Amino acid sequence: MHIDDIDTPALVLDLDVCERNIRRFQRTFDEYGVGFRPHIKTHKIPELARWQVDAGAIGITCQKLGEVEVMANAGLDNILLYFNIVGEPKLERLCRLSQECDLTVTADSPIVTDAIGAVAVRRGVVVNVLAELNSFIDRTGVPSVSELVDLAKHIDRTPGLNLRGMATYPTGRQSADRIAEAIRAFDQAGLNREIVSGGGTPTAFEAEAVNGLTEHRAGTYIFMDRQCIDRGVATEADCALQVLTTVVSNPVRERAVIDGGTKTFSADGDMPRGIVLDFPGAEIYQTNEEHGFLDIGNCDPRPSIGDRIRVIPNHVCVTVNLHNQVYGCRGNEVERVWPVAARGLVQ
Repeated sequence: MHIDDIDTPALVLDLDVCERNIRRFQRTFDEYGVGFRPHIKTHKIPELARWQVDAGAIGITCQKLGEVEVMANAGLDNILLYFNIVGEPKLERLCRLSQECDLTVTADSPIVTDAIGAVAVRRGVVVNVLAELNSFIDRTGVPSVSELVDLAKHIDRTPGLNLRGMATYPTGRQSADRIAEAIRAFDQAGLNREIVSGGGTPTAFEAEAVNGLTEHRAGTYIFMDRQCIDRGVATEADCALQVLTTVVSNPVRERAVIDGGTKTFSADGDMPRGIVLDFPGAEIYQTNEEHGFLDIGNCDPRPSIGDRIRVIPNHVCVTVNLHNQVYGCRGNEVERVWPVAARGLVQ
């Protein structure tokens, strides 16, 4: 199959660039002496997770139980579920999965861990847990090291739970002192810290400066996107995945319309909506559900109806979740077509 035979809008993946990104990050963490645990929320494809593990990853990271189920059913193991699991239906699934694969979950509250422990005891299983510490983006995680130690002690004495260490996101030079403080506090309290888990693609190359880190999680690195370019960790040549679109309207000289809008591209980030390749100077300045509006006033030549245009999305993780499949290409030949197996699994 030739790339020109792909109907649009569609996700096209340059397999050579993707493989290069996998090798580059794995080699970097091998050199750091830090385990690498890729986050599959970016691609949601078991075959790509296997590529990452085959390259040397110690395991994978998932964000939701649905992703864990897809990956575990595909034979992936050693999975970190980086999310507070709340509610009886999810707790039952968590305990079942803990029997089926090597699974560890994060938590930042005794309310969360007590509920996990109660269901685990009822189901006759032990659930592995990492206590989560807040980092510099103020998302989840307890706000102080003293509270992290209190939480870890609580996990350690809760029936049905096995404390394996700590986790935080993101990690880099900015969080190095805080992680060092947490490690000292765990050691003074006699708490298990076999896992000290950090993460983030933009800060990945700062992991060497974080003493005591045992593993690092990164997701976007496998594809890269405009946000990574803006953060200085990627170039256009590193962006393996693009959205392939077609110009469907050219009503005036300065405007073209493509067949991809908010149902095709992530709405994350400011305008322009991604980086338009093939026609330098063109910018997506607006999107509706099914339409992308291109300013082509600075293009020479200008795109016409029927022209196909590749776009590097602003945020590739959310963009992938909008599509059913990914076309893996080498040059202009389609080598693989992968279903986005964990698409939409937000529960």
